Amino acid sequence: MKIAFPVKEDKGLDSPLDDHFGVAKHFLVVDTDTNEYHLTENKKLTAEGSKCKTGAVGAEESVEAVVTKCIGDGSQKALASADIKVLQAQKDTVNENLELINKDELKLFHIFDICRNKKNKKESGCGHHG
Repeated sequence: MKIAFPVKEDKGLDSPLDDHFGVAKHFLVVDTDTNEYHLTENKKLTAEGSKCKTGAVGAEESVEAVVTKCIGDGSQKALASADIKVLQAQKDTVNENLELINKDELKLFHIFDICRNKKNKKESGCGHHG
């Protein structure tokens, strides 16, 4: 299975996760069958008006799941419509979360598990954009 992780910087499997899916500059895409991985850019980060509703991981990546600490409802809905699972990160690095995946210990984000304690829709989004 191919899984995308939003990362702050490229440190391979020791890369720290970015706190928010939609504004991560890069994703580390890991193939859990071959243990191969590569870095890819957020495809819509610079697109005007995308912000929280970004479809950040391109279809060419053939990603089946993403692991993130926080995700806005627009990104979550876009991924769900593309049949891409959204798993809730429990640790700070890619490798730590992969270990939890191998133990089947990461839960799916529920559609209502968007960024909490952030700006709401009346305040112009998910709170990560000012």
